[in-house]
Amino acid sequence: MNDPQQHTIGGDVDLRPARPRGLPFLKPLYGLPPYQYTNDTTLIVVYETDRAALLEVLPRELEPLPGNVVAMCFFHCPDVTGIGPHDFTMPCLPVRYGEEIGQFVPYLYTSTDASLACYREMQGWPAVMGETGIVADGGRVRARLTRRGRELVRAEAEIGGEKITELEFLPIMLYKEIPSLDGTTRDTACLLRSTSLFTNLDFHAGTGSVSFPEAGDDPIARLVPRKITTALYGTLDDLYPETIRILERYA
Repeated sequence: MNDPQQHTIGGDVDLRPARPRGLPFLKPLYGLPPYQYTNDTTLIVVYETDRAALLEVLPRELEPLPGNVVAMCFFHCPDVTGIGPHDFTMPCLPVRYGEEIGQFVPYLYTSTDASLACYREMQGWPAVMGETGIVADGGRVRARLTRRGRELVRAEAEIGGEKITELEFLPIMLYKEIPSLDGTTRDTACLLRSTSLFTNLDFHAGTGSVSFPEAGDDPIARLVPRKITTALYGTLDDLYPETIRILERYA
């Protein structure tokens, strides 16, 4: 049998570079990290939900923090290196892993094929297709997530008060999995922790609401608000990932 490392007859593409090539070969769908996000517009509505709803979407390794908090985040990203402009919505759930505190993202809805592939393949975000819209009129902000013609999530906020230039963002904890082709094993499976470098924050706080008008059986609708805590609206820059670390590997 020929040694594949010695095989030189055939196409021009060398599959043995020191770094990943990306796919498709001649024009990869997305570039390699890190990714610089510039001038993101963001609406975040923070609320309390039922603990049972959180447990349904969390791995056993992660424990919800007291308060059963959800931060529903809507992003419009006009300038992202390696990925391109896109928008997305995600719920962030504050959790504990041993002695570490972070936030777990059970669903992410993004608007382009490049961001979908990059988030899933490269980073392990649980991404599916969806479109996010954010509209601001004075101090009133509206955001909505649609998928396949249905409005899954709607948020409204009344924003005012002093400018906020510093916020504490917990590290992100993600489960990254790539199954084997025969479906019997996993080529890659790990729980990881990543951080972002946020700069140029320009936010204001207020009150808000979150609803799920046409979610049907979409799992994001399990995270129904019981009590709204706050709403934040503004812009920021984000270098991601600033750091990344494997917490657990799975066979």
